Amino acid sequence: MPTLISFGAIYTNTPQQNAGVFIGETNITGWDAHAKSNSGHGAVFGAGNALIAGLNFNFDGLELIDGVIMDQDVKPSWSVQL
Repeated sequence: MPTLISFGAIYTNTPQQNAGVFIGETNITGWDAHAKSNSGHGAVFGAGNALIAGLNFNFDGLELIDGVIMDQDVKPSWSVQL
């Protein structure tokens, strides 16, 4: 059955990697998200933590090839719109 959806505007505040705004009857498959993240210190969890004179260094750039992703997977999709 056809669906009619009408919007004046659609606003997204912070679009992220591997995210989407889908309106209506859709079938979205085969999504992949690849990202590299570097932290010099990481994260501090808990209450009452003290970090005294913390020096953090992150040397990233000494590699010849950085972040090579070989994503050869196949994701077939079958969908029917009625």
